Amino acid sequence: WGHRIPAWYDADGQVVVAATEKEAMQLYETQFGKPATALKQDEDCLDTWFSSWLWPFEVFKGYSNPGNAEIKYYYPTNTLVTAPEIIFFWVARMIMAGYEYMDAKPFETVYFTGIVRDKLGRKMSKSLGNSPDLLALIDQYGTDAVRFGIMIASPAGNDILFDEAALEQGRNFNNKMWNALKLVKLWESKLDANYENKQNGFALRWFRNRLDEARIEINQMMDQFRLSEALKTLYSLIWDDFCSWYLEWVKPGMEQPMDAHTYQSTIDYFTELMEMLHPFMPFITEEIYQHLENRNKDLCVRQVKTSSAPNPSIILQGRLLQDLISGIRDVRNRQQIKPRESIKLFIQTKDREPYGSISSILYRQVNAEEISFCEEAVAGSYNTVIGKDSFYIVSEQPIDSGSQKESLEKELAHLKGFLLSIEKKLGNEKFMANAKPEVVALEQMKKSDAETKIKVIEESLAIL
Repeated sequence: WGHRIPAWYDADGQVVVAATEKEAMQLYETQFGKPATALKQDEDCLDTWFSSWLWPFEVFKGYSNPGNAEIKYYYPTNTLVTAPEIIFFWVARMIMAGYEYMDAKPFETVYFTGIVRDKLGRKMSKSLGNSPDLLALIDQYGTDAVRFGIMIASPAGNDILFDEAALEQGRNFNNKMWNALKLVKLWESKLDANYENKQNGFALRWFRNRLDEARIEINQMMDQFRLSEALKTLYSLIWDDFCSWYLEWVKPGMEQPMDAHTYQSTIDYFTELMEMLHPFMPFITEEIYQHLENRNKDLCVRQVKTSSAPNPSIILQGRLLQDLISGIRDVRNRQQIKPRESIKLFIQTKDREPYGSISSILYRQVNAEEISFCEEAVAGSYNTVIGKDSFYIVSEQPIDSGSQKESLEKELAHLKGFLLSIEKKLGNEKFMANAKPEVVALEQMKKSDAETKIKVIEESLAIL
């Protein structure tokens, strides 16, 4: 499976080395002083790695036609993707050949893939019957789902523990994105050029900044070949931030029109998401990209968008809004307050400013008829603590103080256990001596936050 050895023998075993039989005949006559009656080429071939070490440059005729336009453009290349078991056989020899024949290394980086194993950690083999039929999996789950399942389970440099559950996750992800496309395209029929929904302002600003933040993170991961982590970040960005949060925040009401600015911004955000996901899942992203708007080019040749520096304060406000919605919905569920039943929400906080730009979304998402601030506990309310602030929820539902007390006591016990673990860590001399200053600062911040939450919960329990 390599180059045939260019050695030519006569009947007596005398040998000449030449590229062709004609050249061998001429060389034989010169070397032995007589014409050859018949020469036979060696039937063996050179070691395959001897041939393979020429690959980086000879595919562009860099050795046989040195200095041609293609070899000047493509050599040296950026990255070689290969398996670790052939580092010596192939990778090292290509590097040696590159320096020998081209006076330059053939590539900048080598990315070693892991071995695909089953979920029990065994190598794939026919004898074990654990080697899946890839084409059958593609038929069952779809190509993009199979790509997703393998890549999300492929941490850089480690073996892959293959599990079909990851392919199901990929198929569900496909469905999630397709349903998001259908939802957004439904809004097209509700467009009103004269309507402007200013309540969507924060949602638009937040997702723009969240998108920029994620793009920077993903680019850094890709530069470091952390492909699995980059895909996980994208998965969370699309499934959670875009589908579960952003689309819910800007979705028009049943009889409400859709304003053009929000709609076009959503199309633009969706387009950027498909662009970022395209290297991992090329087929569905191209399909969604073409359905979002009339396009005259394919996604695969679209120029990648550069990211701007995100605004940290807007990102933090978005996280606060998510925590508020989740926390208040949790209270509603626990106290069996019906979704259609509106509530009055009172916020006890030392800093009212972060709530200003998010209150309009909060109204809609928790079905509040009133949101106001208070200086002390509100009688006849359900109480919960989110972050460092207390929230009092008033509804027509009768108060179950026993259930509320039980919930707060459970949260208090958890926080006290968490605080104890942080204090042990900060009291560990070895940790304090070896940890980076920013790590210590983070632990100290966790301690301070836990202490504040404990104090707020204890005050709430005292009132109950």
